Amino acid sequence: MLSGRRYLLDLSAEQEEMCEEFGNICRSVWNTGLEQRREYRRRGAWMNYVPQAAELAEAKREHEWLKAAPSHVLQQTLRDLD
Repeated sequence: MLSGRRYLLDLSAEQEEMCEEFGNICRSVWNTGLEQRREYRRRGAWMNYVPQAAELAEAKREHEWLKAAPSHVLQQTLRDLD
């Protein structure tokens, strides 16, 4: 039998701000990744996690705001699209 547990995090103001920032970055990566996949499908091509993760690595080098979030969090966001 599975049992669930619920936890309530008690974040400091700084931690809360950081979580909010990471969430906003992940949302942007999700929306961009989704739109990119839709655009590829319109053209009859296919896009999935592997090429998008490679592009994410390049984008992190170019865009300062992406560097704020850890790579594994952003990669998981793209993985969740699959």
